[in-house]
Amino acid sequence: MNNKSNESRLDKPLFFSSILFTAIIVAYSTFNPESAQAISGAMFHWVTYDAGFLVLGAALACFFFLIWFSISKYGRIKLGDKDAKPDFTFGTYAFMMFTSGVGSSLIYWAMGEPMYYLSYPPMHVEPNSLQATMWAITYPLYHWGPVAWAIYCLPGLPFAYYLHNRRQRTLRLSNVCEDVIGKKNADGVLGYIINVLAVFGTMCAVSTGIGFCSDLIASGFSAILGTPNTFFVQFLVVAAFVAVFTVVVLAGIKKGVARLSNLCVYIAFGLGLYVLLVSNTGFILDYFFESVGFMFQNFFRMSTWLDPVGKDPFAHDWTVYYWAWYFAYLVMMGLFLAKISKGRTFRQMILTCVIFGSCGCAFFTGIFGGYAVGNQTSGTLPIAQWISDLGTSAAVIKLISVLPLGGFVLIVFLIVQFFLMSTTLTSATYSLAMMSSKNLAIDEEPDNNVKVAWAFAVGGMSLVALLMGGSIAAIKSITVVAGFPMIIMYVIIMLSLKKWLKKDMKTATEDDEGNIIINYIDDESDTKVLNA
Repeated sequence: MNNKSNESRLDKPLFFSSILFTAIIVAYSTFNPESAQAISGAMFHWVTYDAGFLVLGAALACFFFLIWFSISKYGRIKLGDKDAKPDFTFGTYAFMMFTSGVGSSLIYWAMGEPMYYLSYPPMHVEPNSLQATMWAITYPLYHWGPVAWAIYCLPGLPFAYYLHNRRQRTLRLSNVCEDVIGKKNADGVLGYIINVLAVFGTMCAVSTGIGFCSDLIASGFSAILGTPNTFFVQFLVVAAFVAVFTVVVLAGIKKGVARLSNLCVYIAFGLGLYVLLVSNTGFILDYFFESVGFMFQNFFRMSTWLDPVGKDPFAHDWTVYYWAWYFAYLVMMGLFLAKISKGRTFRQMILTCVIFGSCGCAFFTGIFGGYAVGNQTSGTLPIAQWISDLGTSAAVIKLISVLPLGGFVLIVFLIVQFFLMSTTLTSATYSLAMMSSKNLAIDEEPDNNVKVAWAFAVGGMSLVALLMGGSIAAIKSITVVAGFPMIIMYVIIMLSLKKWLKKDMKTATEDDEGNIIINYIDDESDTKVLNA
């Protein structure tokens, strides 16, 4: 393929308008931090407080819809024609889902969240009390559990069907909405507004994740080398992220993303098992087992708790914030899950994402959270004091360093954090490249120049966010605000899927395994695209 044809694959209006819009917002936040924080803070307050019930309701709706969809006849629909085979083994498939969704924030917050919840517990519980310990890892299990993964998974359904069953070659979000908003609007101004907001939300969500991870890794290197955690060290970490995920995304999904995901999961699970075995194993297992039961016992309470009478800000500052942040990942998770799910059924896609994702997060939350809570409540380590005096990142580093073989374990921990974040960045970059590529063949990857363009765009956004220093709070707030309109997009793309299935199921057949094969007929060409 020559350079001219490569260049023509990039949807330049979408790419440059998205970059320009993001640059304007970031520039304003950088040069007017107080004003930006005031505006974003007011919008953040509206989303998390005034519209908090909508965010919680939408998240719960995603979860129950996926349960119904997976056990219905639609769950048996195969993504692709009757001869379509999965591109990846089940293990690799599950690992890619997991690493794309968690980034480095999982282990960071697996230790950080319980410490916050002990000091500032929900449900008007007395801080550092026995009741506070009951909620300490229960809420992290919930925030990283089935509802969270349902939010991630749901947009994958229409994108996967649009790609593999309807055989569409342009994967912009507006085109997936076309059957609801109309072709004229999808290809017009409204369509570009939808696409730009979706891209912007993805880039902001990713950049905040990099902010957490770069500070954590820089703190780790500072502890190992005995040097201060400076801006220059964090800059080098982000630059290394950009270099690694650029190389990985150029290698493609099968040679790059799949192999990196496998490596990350094996090392991360090995690290988790090590922490479990060398620390208070009995306490961690008992505490995790009890907390899982407590989570299921209080599932509906946590899913709907906003405390309008008691005015506890916990649910607004944590649960609503998390859900809105996850909604901002619509394009990234939708497109990435769609791309890797060829040959699977909807049921396999849903159950793998929600069950494996939740169990994987529970593994790390139970071990690292239990390790932190056990040391804090027993008085062995003053973790809460470390967080207060040094910050969460430094406290997490110290907590890892005191393990047996602490220096070596810390290096492994930093490697895991680095590559987990790199995998998430790779998934985001790949998804954005797919969305902004024109006329891709069904099994074709975006051109390298499109991948590189988005790799540098995501990396540039992350570096600018790092430069902003204290203004990063504005970007975090903007991410939540950007996630809120994505709830509307969730509804629209699912309505599109409903219309497609209502029409296409009329020509459906079953294969020998009981899977439903959709025999899609393109109305415009009146030719059969999939095999009967």
